[in-house]
Amino acid sequence: MKKKNLYINTIGCQMNVYDSEQMIRVLKPLGYEISPSLDASDLIIVNTCAIREKAEHKAYSFLGRLPGLKRKNPDLIICVGGCVAQQEGRMILGRIPYVDLVFGTHALNRLPEHIRNISLKRCRIADVEMTREIMEFSSSGVPVASDEISKFVTIMRGCENYCTYCVVPHVRGPEISRQPEIVIEEIRKLVRAGVQEVTLLGQNVNSYGIKEGLCSFPELLKLVNEIEGLSRIRFTTSHPKDLSEDLIA
Repeated sequence: MKKKNLYINTIGCQMNVYDSEQMIRVLKPLGYEISPSLDASDLIIVNTCAIREKAEHKAYSFLGRLPGLKRKNPDLIICVGGCVAQQEGRMILGRIPYVDLVFGTHALNRLPEHIRNISLKRCRIADVEMTREIMEFSSSGVPVASDEISKFVTIMRGCENYCTYCVVPHVRGPEISRQPEIVIEEIRKLVRAGVQEVTLLGQNVNSYGIKEGLCSFPELLKLVNEIEGLSRIRFTTSHPKDLSEDLIA
């Protein structure tokens, strides 16, 4: 299979960093490998953030640099993902004619299919459908650089607090927790690859597992702590209303 160059511009929070790593993973079977060169790219993904206005402007500013590359290489595929994509959807296709794909925060697992369709049919796609199922990917091929000792691991997605100032529940959807055994296996593979520290991610990690009847967040921390070779555990973010005595203890 011919190697193709993938360039990802990740804007925003740690969750976007993790999501970009999953994009690298799911696109690898299509022959895409991450490249630092924007000019030599076959596929460009802008993973956007809608939490702050500055981050949104940053995404559109970057997109404004790409028409020349598209003219030089008509086969170049340009994609917009993340929270701005989820929020604005098909409007981005109308606003920016050289964008081929807009995919929301629940569409990462459908990304390879969309890229194949665009490559074959030269169509334009907007996929911002939200689901109530957690996205899981093959745990093989976890992207770890040789000098990386710290990685992010998502334990849940979404939020149901609907704080007045925050757009997250609207662009990330309701809370969904990953199965603890899947989280543990992912961390084990990271440790075997040389990682010594993990940061557990969620919009509200304190409510992990409550809806699904899984283990609690303190219980998950105990399971993670038992992984041999892991030196440090961090987590972010948490809501005080769900803080438990077990976590403090």
